[in-house]
Amino acid sequence: MRTISRISLSVTASAVLVGSLALPASAADTTATVQVTAGGLGISAPAGAGLSSLAPGGTASATVAGVTVTDERAGTIGWNAAVIMTNFTGTTNTNVIPATAASYAPGAAVSTGTATVAATSQTDLSTAKAVQTATGVVGNNTATWDATLSVTAPANALADTYTAVLTHSFL
Repeated sequence: MRTISRISLSVTASAVLVGSLALPASAADTTATVQVTAGGLGISAPAGAGLSSLAPGGTASATVAGVTVTDERAGTIGWNAAVIMTNFTGTTNTNVIPATAASYAPGAAVSTGTATVAATSQTDLSTAKAVQTATGVVGNNTATWDATLSVTAPANALADTYTAVLTHSFL
């Protein structure tokens, strides 16, 4: 008889367990939706870079510190940061050192988020050229680097103060 009792206790315990898992007689589902919004892609750079003095035929350089790309697009598309430079013009605007005589050597970028960022040095800054390229992007990311900007004056350059504009942008 003990065996019969045990079986009936086991069946009773199983019935209680199944009853506790049953859904209520009426239920209502609510669907929750959230949208992740995309931001923009931006670049910032220092306002100035003071190159050292040079003699005709010599080369001057300066550090362009803290160039930063901020990618808040929340996507998977990479980016190409580029530079282009105007000619260096003297105070009389007749003295010129061409942008073809300038070069830009970016250092390795320090990045946050998921992105592989690779640097490429460039010469002849008269046309826009990629200097940092991000691939393998997943979500938001940033990259910050320092670069060395150099210019070689022609051997026939005249004494003057020359000014040019270096623009960081995207290709």
